[in-house]
Order: sequence, then structure tokens, then C-alpha cells
Amino acid sequence: MEKIFARVLSVIFHPLLVPTYFLLILFKLPFYTHLNFPTKTNTMVLFFVFVMTFVLPALVVTGMWFLKLIENLEMRQRHERIFPMIAITIFFYITFYSLEQLSVFQPATIFMLVSTVLVLLGLVFNYFYKISQHMIAWGGFTGALIALGLSLHSPFYFWLFGIIMASGITGFARLKTASHTPFEIYSGYLLGVLVMTSLFFYLL
Repeated sequence: MEKIFARVLSVIFHPLLVPTYFLLILFKLPFYTHLNFPTKTNTMVLFFVFVMTFVLPALVVTGMWFLKLIENLEMRQRHERIFPMIAITIFFYITFYSLEQLSVFQPATIFMLVSTVLVLLGLVFNYFYKISQHMIAWGGFTGALIALGLSLHSPFYFWLFGIIMASGITGFARLKTASHTPFEIYSGYLLGVLVMTSLFFYLL
């Protein structure tokens, strides 16, 4: 029962959903609401990001599984992750490029750029060991809020606490399903936090 619950948590906190979650929180932050972006614009951007960073990559990975290019959708073996991660990198970069052209909102654009970098770094580290992509993504989420708070001199304690809690739950779920070792969990989270915080703060 615990493993089933852990698998459900792994889906809810899937790394491909992190860009969508980031935008949902971003749209709730006081400094953003004061900009008075039309609700329709926010909805369109959110839908675009959801499709590009979750729906399409998920369809591609499912197609790879259907064609027997990967053994299962969880991609437990390191070699199975290579082509899906390359596809995800492409979709993430297209999302970044599109947001940059639209000039909708700089933090969202930067987040997608650094997220693309993190997927590439995950691909590099995957060559050596099965670093947790879940934790890289949630570490990046944490790092983005830290950098945003530092740059605005307004720490988002409530949201940051929530994201750290979600990261801990995600790490627990990945350990419970025996998908990763503690080192793969902690190193993934640390990589996400450090890279996102530094690049996000520098680019903002």
C-alpha cells in the first residue's frame, strides 16, 4: 500500500509538471498580481507551458514505450533515459524561446531557460549514475523562489516552505519506490538548487 501511495506521489510531483506548478505560484505572488496582467493572458501562457512541458513530452515518452524503445514508462535503467531526456530538452528549449519572443514575463522565461540547462546537466550526470530527475526539478523550483526572493528583497517564506516540504515528500516517494538511493536523491536536489539559484539570480 505504501509503495502504491509513493507511486501516486511520484506522478503528482513529476518533474514535467514543475514548470506548470512554478507558473501557478508565480501568478499568485504579490509583485506579479500588481502588474495586472489579464487573466486571459495568464491562462493562455499556463496552458501553453503545460502542453509543451508535460503533455507533448509525455506523449513522446509513451510513444517510445509503445515502440519498445524503452522497457517501461518509469525508465528505471540509465540508458532508457537518454532519448526521452533529449526530447524533453528540445521541448523545454522551445518553450523558453517562445516565452522570450512573447516577452510575457521575465522570471517565467528565465525559469524555462535554466530548467533546460538542468535537463542537460541531468543527462550528463546520468552517464555516471542515475541521478534523480524528480529532485533536480524540485531543487530547481526551490532555487527559483530563493533567487526571486533575494532579487526582490522579499523572501517568499510561505511558498518556499511549501516547496521544500513538497521536495521532501518527493524524495521520500522516490526512496520508497526504490527508484533511487539517498545519494541520487540528495545530489539531484542540491544540483537543482545551486544551478537554478545562481543562474536565475544572475539572469534576472
